[in-house]
This record gives sequence, C-alpha cells and structure tokens, in this order.
Amino acid sequence: MERRNSQVETANQKLRRIIANTRRYYQYLLSAALITLVILVIYGRDFEILANEALQNEALSHILLMPFFAGLLFYLKRDTVKASLSLDKLRKKPKTRHIDEIVGVILLLIAFLTYWYGSYTFYPLEYHVLSLPIFITGLILILFNLKTALTLAVPTLFLLFLIPMPTQLIYTIGGYMANTNTLASYTILKAFNLPVSLTTDYGPPILNLTDATGQSIPFTIGLACSGIYSVIAFAMFATFLAIIITAPIWKKTLIFLIGFAVFDVLNIIRIATVVGIAYPFGEETAMSLFHPTAGLILIFVGMLLILFTSEKLLKIQIFPQTPKPAPCPACKTATETLEDFCTNCGRFLNPTRLKLSQTLWAKLFLLLIGCTIVTMSINAPTFAVAQGLIEITANPNGQSVTSILPNVTGYYQPRYLYRDSLYEQVARIDASLTYGYVSENFTKPIVLIIIGVSSSISNLHNWEVCLVSWQTAQGQFPLVQVLDQRDTQLVEDTPLIARYIVFKSPYNYTQTTLYWYEKASFNTGITVEQKYVRISLLIITPDSTNYQQHEQELQTIGTEIAKYWEPLKTQALISLGIPAQQMLLAVSIGFVAVTETAQISNDLRKKTNNRKLFSKYASPKEKAILQTITELAKSQKTFETREIGEAVKTQTGKTVKPETLLEILNRLEEYGYIQKTVLSTNGQPKLVWKSKY
Repeated sequence: MERRNSQVETANQKLRRIIANTRRYYQYLLSAALITLVILVIYGRDFEILANEALQNEALSHILLMPFFAGLLFYLKRDTVKASLSLDKLRKKPKTRHIDEIVGVILLLIAFLTYWYGSYTFYPLEYHVLSLPIFITGLILILFNLKTALTLAVPTLFLLFLIPMPTQLIYTIGGYMANTNTLASYTILKAFNLPVSLTTDYGPPILNLTDATGQSIPFTIGLACSGIYSVIAFAMFATFLAIIITAPIWKKTLIFLIGFAVFDVLNIIRIATVVGIAYPFGEETAMSLFHPTAGLILIFVGMLLILFTSEKLLKIQIFPQTPKPAPCPACKTATETLEDFCTNCGRFLNPTRLKLSQTLWAKLFLLLIGCTIVTMSINAPTFAVAQGLIEITANPNGQSVTSILPNVTGYYQPRYLYRDSLYEQVARIDASLTYGYVSENFTKPIVLIIIGVSSSISNLHNWEVCLVSWQTAQGQFPLVQVLDQRDTQLVEDTPLIARYIVFKSPYNYTQTTLYWYEKASFNTGITVEQKYVRISLLIITPDSTNYQQHEQELQTIGTEIAKYWEPLKTQALISLGIPAQQMLLAVSIGFVAVTETAQISNDLRKKTNNRKLFSKYASPKEKAILQTITELAKSQKTFETREIGEAVKTQTGKTVKPETLLEILNRLEEYGYIQKTVLSTNGQPKLVWKSKY
C-alpha cells in the first residue's frame, strides 16, 4: 500500500511539473504558433506544392528535411532572442523607436509585391519562395526589433534552400557528373577485369556489361544516377553544419570542398558496385535489391564521413560542451533582485521569466487578420487553377475525348491524334495526349496540341531542357538551334504566363512552340484528382522565314484554350499591372534606403553634439574610463563590465565601484561612445559592451 501511495505521489509530482512547465512556456508556444499561422496564410499553397514535389521528385527530396533543419536553427537562437528582447527593455526609447516597425511593414509590402510579381512570370513558385525570407524578416521587425532580426538572419536565409533548383541547371550539372562518374566507374570495373564497355555517342552514357551467362546488360547512367540529387542534399546539410559549428571560415569552406569530393567518390563506387553485382547475380538482383537503397546508403555514409573528417582531421567539435562559467559573486545578487542580466559578467540569468508584452499580442492578431484579408481579396495563385472537371478517359472508339479543347474560329473541331505511351513511361507522367487543329480553308498550318498530365510539376519538363540543356550536359551539341524564346501573357489580367520558343531542327524543319502550366481536377474514370498540366501548342514548318506570323496564331488559340479552361481570374480589389508593381516595389525599396539613411544621419549628428558636450564637461574619471575602453577595443571587439573594471584598475591603479562604473558606462552609451549588445557564445547569450568610437 505504501509503495502504491508513493507511486501515486510521484505521478502527481510529475503532473504538477508538466502543468508548471506548460504555464511557463505556453506564451512562447502560442506566439510561435500564431507566427507560423500568419506565414501559412500567405504561403500555405506554396508549401503544399513543395511537399508534393518533394514526395514525387527525387531532386527535391531534401526539402522534406527542411522543417527539421530550419526549426532546429531557430530553436538554437531562442535564448539569444529572449536576451535581445530583455536588452530592449533596458534601453531608453528613442524618438525614432517605431522605425523598426515602419521598415518591417515596408519589407512585408516588398514581399507581397515580389510574390504577386512572381505570379505573372513563368516561374511563380520560385518567386514566391524567394519572398519568404523577406516576409519573415518584416514580421520579426514588426513584432520584435532589429537586433532580433539580425540574430535570426542566418536561419531565415537558410529557408532559401526551399527554392527548387532550375531544371536546366540540374540537367546541365547532372549531365557532366554522369559523364565523369561513368568514366571513373568504367575505369574501376576494367581494373577488376570485368567485361564492360562504355558508350557515350548519344544521350546519357551507357555501361554495357556481359554477365556470367554471356548476356549483354546495358546500364544507362541518367540524371538519377549522376549523383546530383545527393550533392543537393549534401549542400543543405553542409550549410546547416557550417552554421551550428564554431570554427574559422577556412575550415567551414574546407568542409564543403571535402564533402563534394566525398560524395562524388561514393557515387562512383555506387555505380561500379551496382554493375559489379550484376555480373555474378544478374541485372534483376542488382537493380531490385541494391539500387533502390544505394542512394540512401550513400547519403548516410557520406554524412558520417563528413562528421568524422570534421572532428578528427579538422579538429572541429560538432557538439561542443558548454564550458562552466567563471564564478561571479554578482550573479547571485542579480538573481535575487530578479534582474535579467548580471551587471558584472553579463550572464543572461532568467530566460524563462520574460513575458511577452500586450503590444506584441496585438500586433500578432492584427497581422493575422491583415494577411487573411489580403489573401482573400488579392489572389496570386502559384499555378492557374482550372475550374470544373476534365476527363482524360478514352471513349469506346479508343480515342481520348476532345471536350477538353474549345472550337476556334477559322479551324475545324479539334481532333484527337494519339497518346504517347512511350514518353509517358520515360518521363513518368500520367498522360501525354496529342490533338490537332486544322484550318477550314487549309491555308494555315496544322496546330498540334500536346497535353501532358502528371502529379508532379517537375516531371513535366520544359522544351529547353529536353532539347538543349541535357544534350550540352552530355558534352554534345544541342539537338536544335534556338531562334527565339521569351515569356508572354496569355489572358490579360490573369497570372497565366506562357513560354514562347522557336527552334530549327537539323532535320530541316522549324518548330514554333507556345506552352504553359496549369493545375486542374481530372476525372480519371475511377476518382477525381488534382493534377498538373503542361499544354504545348506546336506549328511545324519546313522553313524558318515566317515563324513570327505563327506566333500570333498560337497566341490566339492559346488564349482561347486558357479561357476555355477557366483559370482562376479573381484579382485584387485594386488591380495592379506589372509596371505598377515594379514601380511600387522600387519605391518601397527606395523608402527603406532613405529611412535607414535618415536614421543613421540623425544618430551621427546626435553623437557629434554629445561628444562635444562630453569633451567639455566630462569628469576626469569618465575620460579615464573612456580612454581605457578605447585601448581595450584595439585588442578585442567586445568586453564585459568586469573586464572594463579590471582594465581601469590596471591603467590607473584605482578601483572603481561597480555601481559607479555601471553608471558611467550608461552615460558613455548616451553620448554614443559605446553600446550594450547581446553576444552568443556556444549558444549562451550574455550582455557585453562594444566601442563605437
């Protein structure tokens, strides 16, 4: 019975401890949740698209780790942020105390304008994610202060890894890596006397293996096997590592260089191993058992090697132990008097006692309401969304239905031509349907319509990648000669941007192409799913002299199709054209620059006047302390209060009382000679002084 009562008492103690911790931290958790909600109101659809792409496309799989890495970086800065807020309360409020809020509001405006401007380009998702760090910085300035924004600048910029790398760049780098890694793997396999040959005449490189049974097995080293995906994931991991460790810049740079070399070597070993396993055990064993897990093994082993190299060779402590602080008798007194900082050593004493102000809560709710209103009244979709259901099922005659395309004046009803099943398998998309428009009087060329449907936007490659980037990455000439390419707006006052490209083929024909992306609900015959769509309009002619007139034909038909698909056209209550957005964006950036310049000029003028007064009326003790600080600043950037006191004693031979020293230091800060700031050492914030003279 006594044991049971003891267990009940222990459980009650744990419960009381949990409740006490919840009461202590609830305001931080609630504020973090509200800030996250504000961000999701604006960027929720973009995050949804990124998550879908990360699950569908291996090139973006590193994005799945972003919440962990970014969340940890922000979490590691929590005490420094609290210390910055506590320091802000200690300072006298200047006349320009609202300058941070003003700049924050302007940064939000810049983020909104960048977001909307991006919706009128061919790369809306990239622009949207690019505006995210600007938006978060603006939020921090409005809710907190400049010091907090600077403290969180690195974690905020880390979010730029959410931006998908341009497909053309991935194919270019991946192609070169595929060539070099395949050649190195071929050399290793030949060194082990394996019967293998290398083919690089056309397309991606191919390793041809003759297995133990005499059967020839071709291994095509495409983009997925080039190692580019592992390198992208490593770049994010290495950046995260460089942020959290304490080491010189040259060591952090060396981590990147060693890391890229390690992952490249591991990928070469992976390719050689897969082909080597196929020799005795066959292609099926190599591809089904080893190949699917080889990429994960490569990333895991590569990261372990980087950590080992950093600790053993570069002598970098990835998780350094926090040194015990030097004993300070003033800390006990400051703790008893409920002070935030020790005035002697600068230690931050009570991070859990900081209470968020009512002003901050009011700002949070106003931001949440404002962003919700803006999102509801101003629609800037990442991709145009077609309304209604679109069918892609085949009719009883084996032809895909043509109700997804409109009738166009001067042309017969669109005809279904064929479904490219081979391309669907290669590109891993759901459907690739080809239709045709034929003019009624047969005076105009036939317009082909290719509709690609996929769950991932990344699988719907653009024409430039397929015809140019991948070929040049293989060290070969492009398949075509590009004559013209640019962006164009299909329907006025909508964010639907198409890409216009004209190229000449070596097979003596010229193709004029207009293509764009949409998102629609498709009836697959079994269920209704949201899919991404690439609509391409083609005119193929034997010569390239009159391709300009074909552009207008494609523009007309493309506009009719875009209207027929009914993209979401709800716009701002106050409609802004692209030139107006650019003008407003430039004015906003200019206003930030002018405001900051005016504040700096005002501070300099104030400091100049104060220093003139100081030189006339300051006491000898004040001048001696200022001279001591000036000498200290020559050897170190920041210094604690006790370090200043010890230096004064060394210089003058006299001891200054801590209360007197602190009073003089505060006066010197008013004169503009020194400034209190928060410095983070091994994640532990402390109050220090730095010279501004």
